[in-house]
Amino acid sequence: MLSCIRRNAPLTILTRPVTTQRWASRKAYAPKSKRKPEVDPSTLPDDPEGQLKYIREAEFLSSQRGVDIWSSPMDTLDVDIPYRTAPWSKSKFSGTPERFTQLLLNFQNKGKSLSSMARLFTSNSFPGIDVFTVGFFSVFRGWRLSSTKDTAWVAPLRKILMENFISVQQALAKRDKEELSRLTQPPYYQEAERLLKKDKTNTYFWTLHRETSPSKIISVRCLDGHLGTTPPSVGNRLMINVLVRFETEQSLEIYDSRGNALHTPEPGASKKGQRIPAQKRQLTEYYVFEKRMYMNTPWQIKERIYPKPGKEPAI
Repeated sequence: MLSCIRRNAPLTILTRPVTTQRWASRKAYAPKSKRKPEVDPSTLPDDPEGQLKYIREAEFLSSQRGVDIWSSPMDTLDVDIPYRTAPWSKSKFSGTPERFTQLLLNFQNKGKSLSSMARLFTSNSFPGIDVFTVGFFSVFRGWRLSSTKDTAWVAPLRKILMENFISVQQALAKRDKEELSRLTQPPYYQEAERLLKKDKTNTYFWTLHRETSPSKIISVRCLDGHLGTTPPSVGNRLMINVLVRFETEQSLEIYDSRGNALHTPEPGASKKGQRIPAQKRQLTEYYVFEKRMYMNTPWQIKERIYPKPGKEPAI
């Protein structure tokens, strides 16, 4: 981590890229157990009736042992960053077919996001929004996914995600594993855990100075994550992934065990005193948050993704 900072890498403490993979090909991050399971996942039937029987058997076994099978880690859904396709944009394409393919992917992403938002709305799953009190015209005014207006459906959610983002970065700097465990999950948590093990002697102070642009939700996906024969005791069956863009101005102070500053000081900053302000940097970051509506857990960072090389994000 320290070497990344010295090389002027992005200041967010998690700096190692995580390759974004699709739903069908990503490996699950569930912890491995030495005990042989009574129901082997590799024998999951292809027909719907067989799958339902498998789920009922697994649910029965979990209830006998006091284990919630619906709390197991799940793969990231196919949230995606849209990219500019206009010839005058900074995006580079090998030819017209690739450019057209990206255009179709952008439309597909938007369509899936709008469909997911409609499902969230009908399930009354937007934080701070009560669908039973929303007026007819408010439905049309507030549906925009990337809106930064206070009247948008996503306004309360954007606030929650920003607060959790700040809390996670502060927890990383303080090495607060309990807070990280509460607000993150695999694969992001494993990345954070590995970084915390690398250097235990230095002290870090992370500061968010301001948002250079309001945070935006650019992609949403949801599906039934709880497939039990009986409805969940809280919330609903939905599992939600939200891709958010944060544009911020941050700084990270680093001190060794003797209190010597290891970071680049802010120009003109006084080097007297116990702390020396670090140089501020403007960053654009993309994070995937997850929420299971059938569990009493906060919105958690699932992973950080990076734009494709040579492509300019459209949002």
